Amino acid sequence: MQTFSLFCISLVIVLATGYSDAFTRNDFPEDFLFGAATSAYQWEGAVDEDGRTPSVWDTFSHSNNKGNGDIACDGYHKYKEDVKLMAEMGLESFRFSISWTRLIPNGRGPLNPKGLRFYKNLIKELRSHGIEPHVTLYHYDLPQTLEDEYGGWIDRKVIKDFTAFADVCFREFGDDVKFWTTINEATIFAIASYSEGFAPPGHCSNNEFFNCSTGNSSTEPYIAGHNMLLAHASASKLYRLKYKSKQRGSIGLSIYAFGLTPYTNSKDDEIATERARDFFFGWMLKPLVFGDYPEVMKRILGPRLPVFTEEESEQVKGSSDFVGIIHYMTVYVKNSKPTLSLLPTREDFFADMGAETIYIGNSTFFTWDVMPWGLESVLEYLKHNYNNPPIYILENGNAMKHGSTMEDSESVDYIKGYIGAVLNAIKNGSDTRGYFVWSMIDLYELLSGYEYSYGMYYVNFSDPERKRSPKLSASWYTGFLNGTIDVDPQDIARFQSNFSGSSSLEFYSDAFTRTDFPEDFVFGSATSAYQWEGAADEYGRTPSVWDTFSHSHDIGDGDIACDGYHKYKEDVKLMAEMGLEAFRFSISWTRLIPNGRGPINPKGLRFYKNLIKELRGHGIEPHVTLHHYDFPQSLEDEYGGWINRKIIEDFTAFADVCFREFGEDVKFWTTIDEANVFAIGAYSQGIVGPGHCSSNKYVKCSTGNSSTEPYIAGHNLLLAHASASKLYRLKYKSKQRGSVGLSIFALGFFPYTNSKDDEIATEMAKDFFSGWMLKPLVFGDYPEVMKRNVGLRLPVFTEQESELVKGSSDFVGIIHYTTYSVKNIKPTLSLLPNDISFFTDMGFELIYTGASVSSWKSVPWGFESVLEYVKQSYNNPPIYVLENGFPLEHDTTLQDSERVEYIQDYIGAMLNAIKNGSDTRGYFVWSMIDLFELLAGYETSFGLYYVNFSDPGLKRSPKLSASWYTGFLNGTIDVVPQDVTRFQSNFSGSSSL
Repeated sequence: MQTFSLFCISLVIVLATGYSDAFTRNDFPEDFLFGAATSAYQWEGAVDEDGRTPSVWDTFSHSNNKGNGDIACDGYHKYKEDVKLMAEMGLESFRFSISWTRLIPNGRGPLNPKGLRFYKNLIKELRSHGIEPHVTLYHYDLPQTLEDEYGGWIDRKVIKDFTAFADVCFREFGDDVKFWTTINEATIFAIASYSEGFAPPGHCSNNEFFNCSTGNSSTEPYIAGHNMLLAHASASKLYRLKYKSKQRGSIGLSIYAFGLTPYTNSKDDEIATERARDFFFGWMLKPLVFGDYPEVMKRILGPRLPVFTEEESEQVKGSSDFVGIIHYMTVYVKNSKPTLSLLPTREDFFADMGAETIYIGNSTFFTWDVMPWGLESVLEYLKHNYNNPPIYILENGNAMKHGSTMEDSESVDYIKGYIGAVLNAIKNGSDTRGYFVWSMIDLYELLSGYEYSYGMYYVNFSDPERKRSPKLSASWYTGFLNGTIDVDPQDIARFQSNFSGSSSLEFYSDAFTRTDFPEDFVFGSATSAYQWEGAADEYGRTPSVWDTFSHSHDIGDGDIACDGYHKYKEDVKLMAEMGLEAFRFSISWTRLIPNGRGPINPKGLRFYKNLIKELRGHGIEPHVTLHHYDFPQSLEDEYGGWINRKIIEDFTAFADVCFREFGEDVKFWTTIDEANVFAIGAYSQGIVGPGHCSSNKYVKCSTGNSSTEPYIAGHNLLLAHASASKLYRLKYKSKQRGSVGLSIFALGFFPYTNSKDDEIATEMAKDFFSGWMLKPLVFGDYPEVMKRNVGLRLPVFTEQESELVKGSSDFVGIIHYTTYSVKNIKPTLSLLPNDISFFTDMGFELIYTGASVSSWKSVPWGFESVLEYVKQSYNNPPIYVLENGFPLEHDTTLQDSERVEYIQDYIGAMLNAIKNGSDTRGYFVWSMIDLFELLAGYETSFGLYYVNFSDPGLKRSPKLSASWYTGFLNGTIDVVPQDVTRFQSNFSGSSSL
């Protein structure tokens, strides 16, 4: 098929939300149905028995070399055996189709009593075993007589004949059938059968792939689609007028729904993806819900697209009680640009759509990677764009080479991943009511014949008896339905988007505003003392380790920085004009207590009191950090700083001064900024002050031991935090009513491949990066994997320390900027000693998702996955997102649209997490103004306001992002869907850390 091209790029993606809880059948709504599906021609066989006549599918299959359904699974004779297997499995519903030519051999006119009896017996057999029949009226098998007589679906006569066929079905079976699907996957049926020619009846304009005996790809798919909608609406009207009051059933139409995601982050591909949704989904759903075709289709197709009369529009609109979704795979969408040619351009559905669909990862035309986020995004999209209709997933399954194995673990992985996606969508508000695995048993398949199969039961097609044998998937589905199998978190998480490709999960389909957040949620911005204040040697301040470190490197220093020490009133005025609700800053330990302990510096004390007063005077809530990379150099010189337990007492004394002097006006205290990355950067890698490490080929450190010091420092950070927290609770909290928390740097993580090694490595990454600090704070001890990998080098909490640390954080501060893929590292034999450090202990490598250490792409689903992970794994603590922002090269532009796009993406991700239950309470943009940056100095900046560092006056100038954030905070800007969705994870590069 020319519209699919196989392409694989070396990027990876993760699902924005994870199915972190184990789940069971009981987690679904009580009336939710789990079933399996098939169709008449693929299952029944007996094509020339008991009065059945040929359908277009018979004719089509006999004209190609993929086999046929003459015998298929012989379900016509073996239906009782199959229903017995369903009952043993615990199947709640079975979806099958009625063969039009078995019931009415001539397409219209007399009924075939043997066909009628077969379906009555099948339905009775299902009912007697407590299995709900879901019946499809049309599944690719139009009577050949009607095709020969008038061309079938391209003639409006089919509407009357289809309605008469439906009338017979409703009348004869309706007392026992409560769910009717009129047309199976109407969209793809129209495309494949009337544009591309690879499904019955095989119409197309001849092309390099197919030679069709008849057809016109530029018109027939739209005529056929139009007649399907009218036939569906006619049958629905008939049912409602004649049968519904007595039979109490529901009638719907089904569509084939790809997951669709832009191939790149280009505007062209983003627009093409929206257009593809209109062509694939909106083509049928827009008329069913709103009464007419999508505007983009009307504009592109012009007179080739049929027009509804007013009466037809009213009849089609609202004619579906539910929408059936057929979903198997997710594809990229790439804009197709017209090319000049001396030859006439082929007109067909895909040319009209102006977009190319490209396989993701290892997917092909017949098999595909496990991408459950694609199904979830479809359900979310329909919820937001089509009034959240009742949905039944009528087909979903995994194709494997027939007869290759009975241990079809890939199919188990696929099914459980997609069931998890459905559950997640339901929890997020989707009105999805049922899920049907394709298929119960191996079948004759539409595109691959007997080469590939989906069945949970193997069928030996070489055996005249067509013996059925259970595969692993049958055993798994049985256990799941009967409640003897829980789906474990790792089982689900490891099958989400672990492929060699890139894509996006989009959730932020609604426009949102500031008022969509909880009433007490705070929006702010952030900075830190050394990066903002300047005045490094003024008014009694002494050097911190950051002063020393920056002066020994060539990225600049914070001696002057933004001169916030002198210009704080100007900056607070800018914050107030912006509508900022909170401002996060840190207190310079050496400005307040120059020697690290002992006398307070009155000028330093006065500065912070004035700053807090100024903020309060403008209605801005101070969020104060006590330690932000800048402990006193004097304590480093005296005893080594954070690698000595003496620091705990000194830090607690410093915190005591802060609580006492500022606590009446400060209600939010963060003890340590990004404690985990501080310990890694400062004591394992040596890239931030005080710059300890075991020297390596990248960094030469004058002191340090990368195998022990990061863990010692991290241990002391936790104990110092807990000590300060205990002090606050005992001495100040009852009067000041504030909260004390600790912050961590939280990367988004996902496996680099779908290998078991990379999946395990990703879980380890979460434990090493997040669990290192959070596990003690919530549960009182380090993660087991750290204790195992690090061994004796990891300090041990005494029982008293464990109790002190556990529960010591009133909130968790999250610092988040970007997302990485995780690749397992296999140990290599070497005659040389291995450098032991935090990263070798982890046993994995971090791979950039189209980013570098100082710049990154917008990956909001990674942020949302962090919030979801913390919610699920650490008892859903209160969270403040204390830093999030986007770097751009300094001095490049005031029109920082990339930053605007990033911020609104991440705010949207956060809102989604909150709606999904995360107790996130605040968001702080990094940063209010351009600063001296930790790793990049003055080369890149994050500020909403530009600072001219060449100007002695350090003039501030608003960037586009300042204007956007002001409008958002003041309610004059709504974030519209396109603004949010089009910048998610659409990246096209990869490098290795």
